[in-house]
Amino acid sequence: MTKAPPKHARGRHAKPPSEFTVRWDRMIKNAMGEPGRRRLIVVGTGTASVALLGVAGLAGLSAATGDDRTPRAAVAAQTSKTASPSPNTSADTVAADPDEVPDAMPFFETKDPDKKIVKYVKDVRRSGAFLRVYTDLEEGDENSTPAKSLCEWTTQFLREAGDSAPRVFIHGKSEGNGMVVLANKQSDKDDCGVDETR
Repeated sequence: MTKAPPKHARGRHAKPPSEFTVRWDRMIKNAMGEPGRRRLIVVGTGTASVALLGVAGLAGLSAATGDDRTPRAAVAAQTSKTASPSPNTSADTVAADPDEVPDAMPFFETKDPDKKIVKYVKDVRRSGAFLRVYTDLEEGDENSTPAKSLCEWTTQFLREAGDSAPRVFIHGKSEGNGMVVLANKQSDKDDCGVDETR
C-alpha cells in the first residue's frame, strides 16, 4: 500500500514561491497575530483602496474627456465649465425694483436745470396707484414752492407717461411723525395744496 502524499507536497512542475511572496506571507501572518495590528491593516487597506479608486476615477474622467492633462487639471477644467457666472453678468440679470421710478429724476431736472428744487428729492417710488416723492424738506414746508412744484412736475410726468388720473404725494421728513405730506394731488380738481401737515 502506498502512502498518500503529504498535503503540502507540490507537483513535479510546481515552481517554488518567489522571495517576494514568501516575505509578503510572513509579514501578513506576523501582522495578523495581534488584534491591534489587524485593525491597522484593515484600515490601511481600506484607505489605500479608496485612494486607488479615486485615482482610477480621475484617470477615467480625463480619458473620457479626451484630456491628457493631470487628473487635478482635468477636474479643474471640468469645474470651470460649470462655474457660476461672474458678478458682472449676474448684476445684469437681477430684476429691478418694480416700485422704483428711475425716469422721474431726469424729468425733474429738465424742469429745474439749476437743481434748486431737485436737490431736495431723495427717492421717487410707486405705492399702489400713487407716486410718492420723498424729500428732505422739513415738516413746516407744506405748500412751499419746492413741494408744490414737485407735485406739479410729478403730475405732468405721469400724464405724459399715459396716466389719465395721476395721484401724487410729496413727503418731507419729520422727527416724530414719519414722512409728512407737504403737497399732494388726490383728484383731478386737487391743486397740490394741503390744509395741514398729515
